[in-house]
Amino acid sequence: MSTLLRHRTVSDVMTVRVHVASPQTPFKHLVRLIQENHVSAVPIVDRQGTPVGIVSEADLLLKELRAKLAADGRLRNWHRRPDRKAEGVIAADLMTSPALTVHVETPLTEAARVMQQRNVRRLVVVDDRGRIAGIVSRSDLLQIFLRTDEDLRQEIVRTVIPAMVPSDSRTVRVDVQANVVTLSGEVDRRSDAEILGRVTRQVDGVVDVVNELSYRWDDLRSQRDLN
Repeated sequence: MSTLLRHRTVSDVMTVRVHVASPQTPFKHLVRLIQENHVSAVPIVDRQGTPVGIVSEADLLLKELRAKLAADGRLRNWHRRPDRKAEGVIAADLMTSPALTVHVETPLTEAARVMQQRNVRRLVVVDDRGRIAGIVSRSDLLQIFLRTDEDLRQEIVRTVIPAMVPSDSRTVRVDVQANVVTLSGEVDRRSDAEILGRVTRQVDGVVDVVNELSYRWDDLRSQRDLN
């Protein structure tokens, strides 16, 4: 049912102009890239432009903890990741690797799921060749909820309703306030009302759906009675 909707992908919201570095980039240059470009992380790519890792502000700040790590005796365990990063002088030592990537056509909902599961703030976006195409952050994903109420209403009226209940298109009313959709009016069957509510909820940018639709025939009850 939801195939009728055009779900937005990371390519719609990602930052395309990305400042990158190589594995051999010195610590100081990484700091300069982050500070001068007002970003919180720098993707690390190989000579082909394939992401191999990412260096964040948090990775660089481990350098400030060297004294504490040394006092705790942890720097003797250089192979441990935080200790290695604290002593690192080039991107290869500092980066989190491998880079967590998504394809340019990944739906926003899937990208959000990956971020939540992996507890990360950003994802590197790659093209069909596996080369870097952009970067998408949590704030980028939230842009979908900035769609206007009228934009949402038009998509529901022009796309969702005609596809789901073509014979009742004129009897269904749609109101949108702060991205919360209210469906009212009358449709033929109870199943139509429920399906329309579910598909409307899947429209990108919809926060919630209040389904006040009435129906002329409770086909779901009829099915239960037959069983």
